[in-house]
Amino acid sequence: MRLPALLALLVVTPLALVGCSSSTGGTASTSTPTSTGTSTGETGSNGGTTEHGAPKVKTPLDFAKSSAKPCGLLSAAQLQQLGMTGAAGKDITAGAGPACEWNDFSGASGQSVGFTFVSGDGGLDYLYETKDTFELFEPQPPVQGYPALLNSALDARKSGVCTLDVGLTDKQILTTTVQMRSGGTPAPRFAEPCVVAKEAVDLALTTIKGGS
Repeated sequence: MRLPALLALLVVTPLALVGCSSSTGGTASTSTPTSTGTSTGETGSNGGTTEHGAPKVKTPLDFAKSSAKPCGLLSAAQLQQLGMTGAAGKDITAGAGPACEWNDFSGASGQSVGFTFVSGDGGLDYLYETKDTFELFEPQPPVQGYPALLNSALDARKSGVCTLDVGLTDKQILTTTVQMRSGGTPAPRFAEPCVVAKEAVDLALTTIKGGS
């Protein structure tokens, strides 16, 4: 059974609690639930598209170990690359699926980065099937060969918020949510939340491929 796409709101909620952005009330992350089981039993594809036009995943990733420990997706060295030195990951797993957030709102980067292995059934295909329900729906160049998509119920990029979905398999997506500090001292990269999201998921994919 497909679960409602709005389950992924749980990814954003912890960020909103910080209260550093006046835009948090409208920054829903709307990634659609997908399977969180191991990908080793799924059938790989050789290119092409799914039923509703999503790019197929050519080389499905085994994400079982990473989804079991989502706060292991970013190492200290990788966090340093994102300008978030010293930020600690906090497990925020809830109904949406295994998830972790690194909150550096009070730090030099002024940003939060979160990942969610969204539970359920659908993958990128479901997002493409329901694309008319999203204000933001923009296919992106693949990240390390994996299909990517910017999508959310509301387009909050100008408010320093971005949600990026990457297909790990044809049934599983990894959602990356970035939120920037606003107010009197905005984050240095306030205008680049989606750039940061792509950088973050690129690092996470390296971790997943390494079997961590």
